[in-house]
Amino acid sequence: MSYAREKRLLLGLLALVAPVPLPFNGILEWGYLLTYMVACLLFLRRAARDPGGWLPTWAMNSLAVAYLPYFVFDVLVLSRGRLVVPVTHLLLFTVLVKLFAIRRERDKWQTAIAVFFLFLTAMGTSVHPTVVLYLIVFMGLALLLFARFAQLHLTAAFAGTEEQRRALLAVPMGRFLAGATGATLLLAIPLFVLLPRVESPFVPGRGQGLGTIGAATGFSDEVTLDTIGSIRTNREVAMRLRFEEGDPPAGELRFKGGAFETYDRGVWRRERSGGETLTPSRSADGAFVLDKTEPVAWVDVFLRPVAGRNVVLPVQAVQVDVDVPVLWIDDRGVVRRFNRGSEALEYRVGMASGPVSKARPPYGPGSTDRTEAATLDLSGVTPRIADLAARVAGNGSIAEQAQNVEHWLTTQFRYSLDLVGSPGKDPISTFLFDRREGHCEYFATAMVLMLRSRGIPARLATGFLGAEYNPLEGYYIVRQSNAHAWVEAYMPQGGWTVFDPTPPAGRPGVGETGIPQLLSQAWDFVVFRWDRYVLTYGFGEQMEVLLFLRNAWNTAWGWFGKDGAAPDESAATVIEGPEEVPVAAPEGPAAGISWWWVALLVAVLAGGSLLVWRRLHRPLSGPEAYRRLRRSAGRAGLALTAADAPLRFADRFGRRFPGAAGAGAEVVGLYVRESWAEEELRDDERRRLTAALKQARTALRKAG
Repeated sequence: MSYAREKRLLLGLLALVAPVPLPFNGILEWGYLLTYMVACLLFLRRAARDPGGWLPTWAMNSLAVAYLPYFVFDVLVLSRGRLVVPVTHLLLFTVLVKLFAIRRERDKWQTAIAVFFLFLTAMGTSVHPTVVLYLIVFMGLALLLFARFAQLHLTAAFAGTEEQRRALLAVPMGRFLAGATGATLLLAIPLFVLLPRVESPFVPGRGQGLGTIGAATGFSDEVTLDTIGSIRTNREVAMRLRFEEGDPPAGELRFKGGAFETYDRGVWRRERSGGETLTPSRSADGAFVLDKTEPVAWVDVFLRPVAGRNVVLPVQAVQVDVDVPVLWIDDRGVVRRFNRGSEALEYRVGMASGPVSKARPPYGPGSTDRTEAATLDLSGVTPRIADLAARVAGNGSIAEQAQNVEHWLTTQFRYSLDLVGSPGKDPISTFLFDRREGHCEYFATAMVLMLRSRGIPARLATGFLGAEYNPLEGYYIVRQSNAHAWVEAYMPQGGWTVFDPTPPAGRPGVGETGIPQLLSQAWDFVVFRWDRYVLTYGFGEQMEVLLFLRNAWNTAWGWFGKDGAAPDESAATVIEGPEEVPVAAPEGPAAGISWWWVALLVAVLAGGSLLVWRRLHRPLSGPEAYRRLRRSAGRAGLALTAADAPLRFADRFGRRFPGAAGAGAEVVGLYVRESWAEEELRDDERRRLTAALKQARTALRKAG
């Protein structure tokens, strides 16, 4: 095997692994990755045969010029101005060309640098916890590559025999690589904790590894009739909730994230001219007041990133404590923040005992012409739907008519996901008169259109329904599979009221049970900690760590105090009004130290040092001396096997290292006496054994 061959194989293996996370992050298409990996495998196959004829410099330059038009096309047409994806394609192309053009030593290092940039691209766009496994694997391979490169370089420069070179190459590195990888990871943890943080995770691409809920739960400006139904099998976590009193208040957990009034052939839209108004006031604690009702319960919410500005809230929300400068409530009662959500959002919500609508009434005090017109818009209402609504609703009060429509839909229709992706030209008519089955968007849309045909203001609302308790976290979990759509209709006596026409069998529930649910909850526990303490770890958490370390140091220092308590930093000053009056403090740390504790510490350290010294300087046994001699001989170039008996080893050792032959023979002889003849060595013989081993190892170092 030539050294150049092995270096090419190591580089090819590292390049093969480098871009693996990119397709999962939405940065690289699978077709590109598979093409790249096939090219890497072809390179590895060619490198294993160790032929000549690698790409010359002029061929490399020609390929670069040929790729330039495709790069421009990729930027302007395929990626539409987004640079991350085409630059990643260019980086893949560069790595492949450099692999096939390795001819000189410096080419190998240039290729390694290009592979490293590919690794940085994969790491910089990954937020999934499993990226740690990728990091460990790549780190191990990179350490193997650098260690092997150094080993090959030293072997090539070693002016010894061929047998000595083979012995040098055969030096095992498994323990070194495992230890180096572990030490690097251990060093990375405190560096991650203490180094300066950026404001938010650096994810330049369009993907986020775990996916985003975005418009899939109706938080954007548009929702189709298959938006929510298409994610009902998605078990990813969208929100986490922790109720401060332990258990949620009585009633269902329903979270509103969006509301829509304009319907057009299977698509619900939020009109941008929504008459947003600034939240009028804050409470004494700084929370935004959404309604004057006093909260009866508080819940801490951890919301995963959403592709919009909406803040998802329980329908009982009356106050929101969130770290944003301003909030708005639009006409539909949707709470919105100023900037779009690119990272997780934490906030605290005060809840009333029942649903509290923040939306404006469609008419009367506080209403607008826009609100009334939008909630009574008859787009999508056909004469056939109007006739059906008249028969189903009856002639009772507005509340009774709404309840009749809701009851009819929940009992006469069946929940199904079969309509996902096939709405048709008039999907609601198909749902009501032909299919008589669908998912929640169909039920809610049908009820809105039927109520509007009766002159009852109504709109579509989207969000989540239900939550699952995770005992490992102590949190309630709301998953994307909890996404739901329902109806808000205006009742003259009760204001905007929630109606849910979806059959109970089709409403979101816990789903998995037993072992699958337990495993899912365990994974959720890991993901939440990853989100909370890695992805969103910032300056505030750093200050908490530093304060913890300071308090731990004070506590440890206090163990040496007279009263065993940590020093009280506030004892140095007394606060009286706006001024600080200094109080005399003990001079120097010795004033509060008990010398008994110091004496005990010195005694423990002295005793430990004595034990270590005795262990290092105790007389050697025969087996231990023999093992050390064999290890030293192996490192010096003597090829050994487990089949080499002591006397054969002594013979080979004496011929290979004549200057150490006598000392080596004495070590082997004493070892054979103690181990095979079962004769216990005297103290003077043990001292002779130690001296002989030292002499033999000194001679080996001089010979090497």
